[in-house]
Amino acid sequence: MKYGHLFACILLGMLIFPQHGDTSPRPDFAIPARMTGVASGSLDSTGNVVQNTNRILALLDQFQSITETLYRLQTPDLYRLATGFRLVLDSLVESGSPIFQALSNAARLSSGNITTVFDGIRRSINATIALNELHQSVINGTGLLLGSAGVRNISIVLDQLVRNVANLSTTLDEIEPTLVELQQLSRPSQSVVDSQYPRNGIRKLNGILLDYVNIGQSTVPQINAVVNRIRMMDGFIARLASVTSGLQNYLNSSLIAVNGSVYSGVQQRLQTSIRTIRTNFNASVTATTRKLKLFFLDDLDTVRTVARNASGLLVQRLTNVTQSLDELVNRTTVRMEGRESEWVMNRTIAAVSGLAWRLALTVTSSVPGADTCFARYNYEFDKLPRLIYGTLSSCGQQEVRTLQSVASALAAYLGVVQAQLDAETNQYNQCLSGVVPSSSDELRLQRAVCLQGAERISDIWGGTVVDNQLSAFEGLMHDEVNYSAERHHQCVRTSDQLMIAEVKNLWSAIASCLH
Repeated sequence: MKYGHLFACILLGMLIFPQHGDTSPRPDFAIPARMTGVASGSLDSTGNVVQNTNRILALLDQFQSITETLYRLQTPDLYRLATGFRLVLDSLVESGSPIFQALSNAARLSSGNITTVFDGIRRSINATIALNELHQSVINGTGLLLGSAGVRNISIVLDQLVRNVANLSTTLDEIEPTLVELQQLSRPSQSVVDSQYPRNGIRKLNGILLDYVNIGQSTVPQINAVVNRIRMMDGFIARLASVTSGLQNYLNSSLIAVNGSVYSGVQQRLQTSIRTIRTNFNASVTATTRKLKLFFLDDLDTVRTVARNASGLLVQRLTNVTQSLDELVNRTTVRMEGRESEWVMNRTIAAVSGLAWRLALTVTSSVPGADTCFARYNYEFDKLPRLIYGTLSSCGQQEVRTLQSVASALAAYLGVVQAQLDAETNQYNQCLSGVVPSSSDELRLQRAVCLQGAERISDIWGGTVVDNQLSAFEGLMHDEVNYSAERHHQCVRTSDQLMIAEVKNLWSAIASCLH
C-alpha cells in the first residue's frame, strides 16, 4: 500500500506539471507556446526579439557610461558647451530604454493583453519621436564644440534612430492582430501556433532591431571619440589654468619679495642714515652745551652772556635740524609699483587661454590635423606664460639691484650733511678748547669773541646751507625714484611686447600646422 500510494503521487505530479524538453511550450508575446524568433530561436539568422533587445539595451548602457564622464569635466566653460550634447545622449537613453525593455518583457510573456502591452510600447515610441525635433535643435546648438561635421553626423544618427523606432511601431501594428487571434484560441497547440503566427512580421521586427544594433555599434566609436576629445581638451585647459594660476601666485610673491628688498635695502637704509645724522648731531650738541654750561655763572658778564646765547642757539639748532630730519624720514618712501606687472601677466594669461580655447575647439570639432597639431604644440602654452613670468620677475629683481646702488650713492651724499653739521659744532668746540672757568679773564674774553663768530656761522649754515643740502638730497631721491619707475615701466613694457610676439608666433605655427 505504501509503494502504491507513492506511485500515485508521482503519476499525479507528471499530469499536473509540464515536462521540460524541446516539445514543451514556451511563452512568447503572451501566447503560451513557442514562436521562433521571439523569446528563442532565429528566423534567417536575424536572431530573436529578446536577444536583439538585450543587445540594444547593452548599447544604450554603453552610451550612458560614455556620456557620464562628461559630468566630471573640470572646466566650467567646457562643461557648459558640452551640456547640450550630453543632454541629448542622456535623453536618447532615457527614452529608448523603456521601449526595448518593454519589448523584451513582452516577448517573454505567457499571458496577458498583448494590445495593452503594445499600446504602452507605442506610447513610448511616440514620445521618443516627439523628442527628435528638440534633440535636433539642441545638437544644432553645439556647433562651436562639435563643429559642423560633428553636428551633421550626430543629427544623421538621431534621424536614423527615430525612423527605426517609427518602423518598430508600424511592425507591431502588423503583427498585433495575428497575436490577438492566437490568444483567442483555447489552449492552442504548438503546431497550430507554428502554422498561424506572423512569421514575416517577426522576421521584420528582428530586422528593425538589428538595424538599431548596427546603427548603435557604428555610433559608439564616434561618440566615444567625441567624448575622449572633449575630456582631453578639458585636461589641457585645466592644466593650463593650474599653471597660470600658480604663476600669478609666484609673481605676487615675487613682487612682495621685491618690495621687501626695496624697503629694507633702500628705504630703511636711507631712513637709518638720516636718523644717524640726527643722533650724531644730538650727541655733538649735547656735549658742546655741557661745556658751555660751565660758563653760565662766569663772573664776567660778557662771557656769561655769550655762553648762554651760544647754548640757546645750539639747542634751537638741534630742535630745527631734528624736526627737518624727522620730516625727511617720513617723506623718504621708496616702493616698486607692481600693478603694471600684474596687468601684463593677466594679459598674457588671457591671450594664452584664448589661444588654447581656439586650439581646443579645433580638436573637439575634429578639424583635420588638429590632433597632430595639439600633440606638437600643447606644451608650448605652458612655456609662454612661464617665459613672461620670468621676464617680469627679472624686471623687479634687476631694479632692486639698481636701487640698492642708488641708495649707496644717496647715503654717501648724506655724509656731506653730516660733515657740515659736525663742522658747525666743531666751531664751538674749538672756541672752548683749552679754556675753563678758572682761565684768565683775557683768555675767557678772547674765547667769548670766538663763540660769537661760531654763532654767526650757525646762523648762516642753519638758515641756508644745511637746509639746502637736505632739500637737494630729497630732490635727488625723488628723481631716482622716478627714474626707477620709468626703468621698470620700460622693462615691463618689453615683456608685454615679447608676449604679443610670442602669442602671434605660436598661433602662426599652429595655423600653418592645421593647413
